[in-house]
Amino acid sequence: MEHRYELTIDKILTASVRNNPDQIISYQGKESITYEKFNERVYNLASSLIKLGVQKGDKVAVLDWDTNRYLEAYYAVPMSGAVLHTVNIRYPPELIYYTMQHADDRYVIIRDEFVPLVAQNKALFSFVKKWIIYSETGKVPETLEPGVNYDTLVNDEARIKLPEINENSIATTFYTSGTTGLPKGVSFSHRQIMLHTLAATSTLSDPPISLNSKDVIMPLVPMFHVHSWGMPYTSIMKGMKYVLPGRYDVPTILKTIKQEKVTLSAMVPSILYMLITNPDASKILADNHMKIIVGGGTLLRGLAEKARTLGIETIAGYGMSETAPILTLSTFTKRIIEMDDQKRTDYRIKTGVPISLVDLRVVGKDGKDVPRDSKTIGEIIVKTPWLTDEYVKDSEGTEKLWKNGWLHTGDLAVLDEYGYISIVDRERDAIKSGGEFIPTLILEDLISTAPGVNEVAVVGKKDEKWGERPIAFVTVTPKFNMEEVKKHLDTYVEAGRVSKFWLPDEYRVVKEFVKTSTGKIDKKPLRENL
Repeated sequence: MEHRYELTIDKILTASVRNNPDQIISYQGKESITYEKFNERVYNLASSLIKLGVQKGDKVAVLDWDTNRYLEAYYAVPMSGAVLHTVNIRYPPELIYYTMQHADDRYVIIRDEFVPLVAQNKALFSFVKKWIIYSETGKVPETLEPGVNYDTLVNDEARIKLPEINENSIATTFYTSGTTGLPKGVSFSHRQIMLHTLAATSTLSDPPISLNSKDVIMPLVPMFHVHSWGMPYTSIMKGMKYVLPGRYDVPTILKTIKQEKVTLSAMVPSILYMLITNPDASKILADNHMKIIVGGGTLLRGLAEKARTLGIETIAGYGMSETAPILTLSTFTKRIIEMDDQKRTDYRIKTGVPISLVDLRVVGKDGKDVPRDSKTIGEIIVKTPWLTDEYVKDSEGTEKLWKNGWLHTGDLAVLDEYGYISIVDRERDAIKSGGEFIPTLILEDLISTAPGVNEVAVVGKKDEKWGERPIAFVTVTPKFNMEEVKKHLDTYVEAGRVSKFWLPDEYRVVKEFVKTSTGKIDKKPLRENL
């Protein structure tokens, strides 16, 4: 007899509720429910969506901060047979409209504070069949029609049977947050998300993260951004207490970390920097012995070392919107565990090793694998079961993404003797001076350890003689001294760590950096001002 077991998202809940029914999901310490109650609400919502008219394959968008209701949608929408579209609420209104229209969103779950954004351009959103609105005050605005109260749906216990879903059905869609061109849509099936969840959970169980059910996790990766790095699925699968921060605000985040005894998080470097430089951070973070996964930008040595002084274990992670996202993590293999702490920092800031089920290569222009010598630069190309098949309605972009069955990331990297990857640049960010590449990420890492430097970004400036030359932009503390920074970098030249021609021709102090919607430094305005 043929047996088939579909790898669908509901299977995460089935196991977790059975094994950890009393585990807690908490929203800012204001609302807490058990896994068992969460499961009931998810099934109620999935059932209510179908009764509302949602059909298999319909797109259901969400506009919200990181709340318990968003987490419910992460499960309920795919379980109803629909496709969850996590809308980037940090986009300008024009791009919010563009991505929703481009995705063919038909139903929208929306927090009340985002209603005015839509209501003032209501005619543009005529493609939406139903607005599902909620408010923490209980008073739902009536400016969007046809509308329905979210709480009415999630509290409706007159459930209908949920449809059987094929594991290859699309479960989620979202749009890239790149700094060039219009956002590109990607999508992922139930099976892809399940395999990503299993692989990420397996690798994160290694030191120094050592993921376990006693951890209390509060991800600080927006839920609209690349599945929040998979944390809403990985954490529930592992049976952890899950804390949702709402809208990001550093004092509130620190208060919640203390109140909920958070031990684990994931975030971009700029969020980590804002946390550890807050005056109240030292005691709160040190007391919790936190473990933090840093991605969406380079984990610079200076930042990792500052975090270490507060007792925080950091590792780097790497991935893309197109890869669901995790490809590598700088977890410790046996030989790294046996090193001293200073040497381990060399590895915690590397891009890492491929997680389970990821086939990753670093190849030169000739398509051949580069040697493991920590200096030969090549492009990262990958195969895994959870890569997006295409860009939504963009055959030209899809063609550039895939070549000979491999996804080409556009990221330039080197490999060390143990197989750890270090990204040295994006192809589009790389500086080519006198025919040779200058890896900006290595420069940024070294400059970040100089006294008085907070954040740093290196970009290329056109040069008549060399083609391009590096310019370093920095935000600084009162300790900053330009000559000391130059001397600091000279020591790395003398030690053979960097070539002299890599050194920036100029340093420019800026008050702050423009950031992308996901917290990365946006280099585009820096180049435009050169």
